[in-house]
Amino acid sequence: MKFLSNTRVNLSLSLMSLLLGGCAPALTPDFSEMSAKYAYSLEQYQTNSIFQNILRAADNRMVSFLDMPTINGSGAIGVTPSVSTLFTGGSAPLNAGYNVIQGGFSSVTPSASLTLNNSFTFTQSSLDNAVFWKSYLSELPKETVKYFSHNHIPKEVIMSMAVDEIKILQPNGKSTELINNPLRPEHDQFQQYLYKLINDGFTAEIIHESQKLGPPLTADKIVPRFGDNAFAMFKDSNITLKEVGNSNTLLYQPIQVSSKFKFCITSDQYANYLPVKKYGETLYCEDNNEEDLMKTSAAKKRQPTLLVRIRSTNNIFEYLGQVVKAQLADKPYIVTLPPSAGTFNNNKGTLNRDALFIVNKDKPTPRPFAMIEGRDGSTYSIPSDDNGYSSLSIKLLAHLMSLQKLPGSIPASPSVLLK
Repeated sequence: MKFLSNTRVNLSLSLMSLLLGGCAPALTPDFSEMSAKYAYSLEQYQTNSIFQNILRAADNRMVSFLDMPTINGSGAIGVTPSVSTLFTGGSAPLNAGYNVIQGGFSSVTPSASLTLNNSFTFTQSSLDNAVFWKSYLSELPKETVKYFSHNHIPKEVIMSMAVDEIKILQPNGKSTELINNPLRPEHDQFQQYLYKLINDGFTAEIIHESQKLGPPLTADKIVPRFGDNAFAMFKDSNITLKEVGNSNTLLYQPIQVSSKFKFCITSDQYANYLPVKKYGETLYCEDNNEEDLMKTSAAKKRQPTLLVRIRSTNNIFEYLGQVVKAQLADKPYIVTLPPSAGTFNNNKGTLNRDALFIVNKDKPTPRPFAMIEGRDGSTYSIPSDDNGYSSLSIKLLAHLMSLQKLPGSIPASPSVLLK
């Protein structure tokens, strides 16, 4: 009797363990899901930061940039098992003083409590230093304009953001200055001339130039002039020797070849744009070399001179601030960029499809692309839908900001640690 009772107890305990084991499977944190959440948080952080500084520029306030160089995350799932039981039965006295269990477990209720822990810490570093600001305030290099001049980015968008001013100098001395500012009355005229340049193939191209290094020399004078390692130096410095003169008096002209980005156009319209052969076709590229300009024909000198001024990253923030200020004025003015020839506009069929940047003030916006509370207590938002080129503008600014993060512009971690 004693043996049977103990066996019954052991079977009941085994059943309870089995039930608990079935309710508490091995659970581990989903690394992919946690990483996706961190990436989304960082993306929204950068978007809101850029949007915030555009609003600051609209109010003529100073911009401020923070960077998030490091993110450390942790995640865990804990399972704590428990059980509640109901015992029925009793004990009966037996000889030799032993008690025998005559009842058993009438019910076993297993349970488990689930604990989730998902947290991360990150550092914030201020970009308020000379290394960052020197690059941030400098005019964009022409090669940067070339980087973004591709079919997937409408040329009118990158040119509207990058070009600050167009100046046309006439041969009679008169000049016309067109400034890209929607708050100025000549903005429509600027856009008309910008579209003319775009349709004429205005772009940045890498041009190979050659420059003469001194007068032509005979072979026996090259080493005395440039040293014993002249030919090795020529190779390292990309200098070539071009044969000039006749066979009786053979001379060698040292020429240094270099590559430089220049603004070019596909037609001959401006006195300071000289013909250049590239890929089997003739381009007309800007040239500020006074010696070459003096050699231009009298007919070409009767053409106007074109000067295009490019913005800095700081001035692009100022420009988008002016765009926001213009559309939130008492008489709203929205900067629109109709598709130029060859532009594929994937905003077709939507409201504001040609608008450069759309901002709503104190307007309910479901699932906004970005939302910021201003100093005036108003809520400013960029809608996710019908926002024209707003998201593309933010994307381009994010790329330009990344180009400003040179070595030394971001302080070493840790800076300010937030949990």
